[in-house]
Amino acid sequence: MGLAASQARLLSITSRMADNELRSQLINNAKMRLTTESSKVSDEYIAALNKTQLMMSNYNMLGEKQYQDLTFNSLTAYSPMNNQYGLVNKSGELLVSELDTARYEEAFKKASEDKEIEEGDTEGLNAKALEEFLKSYGLEKTTTYFEQDQVYGFDKDLQRIWEGDMVYEYIPATEDNPIPQANRVSGLHYGYEKSKTSVEYGVYTALLEDYQAADAAYTAALKQYMKDLVYGTTGGGRTYEELYKELMGKNYEIDTNGMYKVPAYSEATDYQGKMNEIWGKLKGFIDPQKNPTFIAQMEEYLSLAKDQDRSETTTPAPNRGFTSTSEYPAGVIIDPTNHTITWPDTIDPEQTAPALEGNADFGDGATWTEIVQNKVSENDVVDGVIDMYKYFQSSILGALDRDEVASSSNITQEVKNAQDAYHEASKKLAMFIFGRDDIGEQYYDYLDDMEWILYGPYNDIDGDGEIDAEDIEAGRSNAPLFPTTALDPSEGGVTGAYVTMEGKESTGVDADGDGKIDYVDVEKEYYCNFQAIIDVYLCEKAMELYGTPKYTWVDVNDPDADGEAKAKWYTNLFERMLEGGYQTIEKGLASSQEWLQYALESSLVSMEQVNAEDMWVSTMYTNCSDITESTVDVDITLAEAEYNKKMNAIQAKDKRYDIELKNIDTEHNSLQTEYDSIKSVMDKNVERNFKMFEA
Repeated sequence: MGLAASQARLLSITSRMADNELRSQLINNAKMRLTTESSKVSDEYIAALNKTQLMMSNYNMLGEKQYQDLTFNSLTAYSPMNNQYGLVNKSGELLVSELDTARYEEAFKKASEDKEIEEGDTEGLNAKALEEFLKSYGLEKTTTYFEQDQVYGFDKDLQRIWEGDMVYEYIPATEDNPIPQANRVSGLHYGYEKSKTSVEYGVYTALLEDYQAADAAYTAALKQYMKDLVYGTTGGGRTYEELYKELMGKNYEIDTNGMYKVPAYSEATDYQGKMNEIWGKLKGFIDPQKNPTFIAQMEEYLSLAKDQDRSETTTPAPNRGFTSTSEYPAGVIIDPTNHTITWPDTIDPEQTAPALEGNADFGDGATWTEIVQNKVSENDVVDGVIDMYKYFQSSILGALDRDEVASSSNITQEVKNAQDAYHEASKKLAMFIFGRDDIGEQYYDYLDDMEWILYGPYNDIDGDGEIDAEDIEAGRSNAPLFPTTALDPSEGGVTGAYVTMEGKESTGVDADGDGKIDYVDVEKEYYCNFQAIIDVYLCEKAMELYGTPKYTWVDVNDPDADGEAKAKWYTNLFERMLEGGYQTIEKGLASSQEWLQYALESSLVSMEQVNAEDMWVSTMYTNCSDITESTVDVDITLAEAEYNKKMNAIQAKDKRYDIELKNIDTEHNSLQTEYDSIKSVMDKNVERNFKMFEA
């Protein structure tokens, strides 16, 4: 029985030792797997350390520099301090956001609906689309210059109109809406730029040019006629031209002593008489209200005669000269009532009168005035006649009233034709300005005088027939014909007035094969709206007084922002889309850093940059100073944390495996000792039993 128990125990120990060897082998295999896992974790960590990505350095709206993942959005984001970049596909089209695409296409839709842009006017359409495109980003070109208080120091008339309402956008009549409409805003300056480019201003400019050209042609024809009239008018059977040349020839002829000859007195009076006859024929063509000085001077020349008395007031001198009236030479007139002393031209008062020593007859204390009186001599008449011809020669053509001359029955057909053309151009311009069929020929000469149109003529306050400083200071007549075509009837305006002008209309075909749509000349009607022209005039008047304001782009959504920079940015974008085409990029790709990095590295897209001349030029992203390669700090941190976590777990397992192996080894040694002990006992028992059986 003892031997059997030992045998059973021995088998049990052997089983446990075999199990320990298996467990030990499994743990060693696990430890080997930990080594492989540890190597993998290390490789992941090293890959994270080596990983880089493209970064974009730019500025936010506060001007702060920042680094972002390089995406389409970060690359093309607007900031007044950023460089402007774009991405281009292999077809050369600019990649644009869905928002930019929508605004671009909507801008052209609105531009195409503008009735003021004629068919085929591509340049006008593009300009209008750009305006709408910028407007979609809140950009308007305006100024706050005229809103400053000190600017309103205008004269009363100017300020009255300046601060009034104006039409800045006109909607013409159509078949569906026969009544034209006009959007209005208070203050003329808001519409200055719009008025400068308005159809109304263009129509007015064309009408004004026609008027001025017709006026110049009429003036030239009439001037030639007036010249022929003046030089052909006779006096004593001889023309003025003949008389003038003869008289001037006498005046400048030199005698044998080297002295200038002059006409004899009898010749001078003869020339004077002939000029009097000529003057009588031409005087009726001179407006006395406009040329009173010329008429008065000519009348004085023509009335000049020998032995006429003429007086010259000299230095006022109380009690000058002799101490009593009896001391004055014969011929001197003493007038105590008017306190005057008149000297005949035969006596020189400076040589006759001694210094004042007494006050016998002049003791009333009044101020006495001396008058030196002389008479017209023959030489005076000769010199006066020569001066008269010179004065007449230099002034007559300017003094003649062209309307008076043109109304005579003797004008030539050439003058008549030029006059008719002038009246026709004047009538059209007057209709556009005043909204009336005709204001009268008497006003035609004033149609290019904006001061007269707005404020009327100066009033002749003193009634002297001349406009002097006093009249100008008193002001104008406040324009009884003030144009009101832009106002509705409730404000005294005229509606429905149109002017016909020549224009161009598209035929829709290229008949001559030059690659362009043909246009034909047509007559078109334009609505009379003079307010746009008033706006331009008054704005420019203010600029003359106060300097030229800077019109600038303003972001209405952020008035303090740099509107000029923003307008330039989106103008560059618009022009690049217009010239090279565009492709819309999806929102997901626009915000993906991985896609853009792959697209650039694989040359799926290329980059362009706007240079200092606002030109789009190609550039390599690897050479771009705003794009950098950067280690991915976040990924490195995460990888390090993951590495430490996994390595700690591996090390913990390894330690546990070591402990388990040690425990197995201890147990194995114990079992081996027990195994050896039992085996030894069993061997001894077997040996003893054999000896016993042998005995």
